[in-house]
Amino acid sequence: MPSSLVDAVLLGALVLTSACVLPMYLKLKRLDRIQAEYGRAFAQTSDALRHAGETMRSFAGEGREILVALEAKIDEARATLADLEAGRRALASREPRA
Repeated sequence: MPSSLVDAVLLGALVLTSACVLPMYLKLKRLDRIQAEYGRAFAQTSDALRHAGETMRSFAGEGREILVALEAKIDEARATLADLEAGRRALASREPRA
């Protein structure tokens, strides 16, 4: 009889322990899924930031090229304006004054 009483107490403790372990196991499985989702999101964020960095470097290089070309066109326009102004002055000096 004392043996069956001890067995009953042990069985109750086993049932109680199992009842506590099962929700913990389910929470750990959920935590594992969430961690995997965070890992995927972190990897996607890392890729997006890497691509954004590459794009910014590309824009900077292209922007530099555009600025150099624009500077050349501005210099060309200034030279053309200077030639036109010189031509205008030459014509103005040849015209008889009234």
